[in-house]
Amino acid sequence: MKSRIVLASIKYAFFFLFMYASFSKLMAYDYYLYDLKRSPLLSNYATIIAILVPSTELLVAGLLLSDKTSKGGLLGSLALMILFTLYVSYVLFFTSSRPCTCGGIIRNLTWPQHLLFNLFFLILSILGIYLQTRFQHSTYIFTGEAENL
Repeated sequence: MKSRIVLASIKYAFFFLFMYASFSKLMAYDYYLYDLKRSPLLSNYATIIAILVPSTELLVAGLLLSDKTSKGGLLGSLALMILFTLYVSYVLFFTSSRPCTCGGIIRNLTWPQHLLFNLFFLILSILGIYLQTRFQHSTYIFTGEAENL
C-alpha cells in the first residue's frame, strides 16, 4: 500500500512540475523565446523548441492523470528529464554563456542546483516507472489474466 502512495505522489509531483513549468513558459513566452535564442546550444531551433517543450510538458502531464496512460506519462517524464539533465549538464560544464530558459521559481536556481533538481526528478521518474511496471505486472497475475495465455 505504501508503494502505491509513493507512485501516486510521483505522478502528482510530475504533473504539477510539468503544468507549472509549461504555464510559466507560456505566460512569459516572449521572455522564454528570447532566452532560447541566446542559448549556446538551442539558438538555431529556438522557435520550434519554444512551442515543442511546453506542449510536450502539457501532454505528459495529461498522460499522468489516467491509470491507462500513466505509464506513458512516466516514460515521457523520464525522456524529458533525460533531455533537460543533458542540456543543463552541457551548459554547466561546457559553456560560459548560461541564459536560463526555465520559467517561474525554477529560474532562480543556480546551475549546480538545477542539475541536482533534474537528477532528483530523473531518479524519481525511474522509480515511478519501476513501481508502475511492478503494479501492472502484479495486477495482471492477480486477476488471472496470465492463465488465459
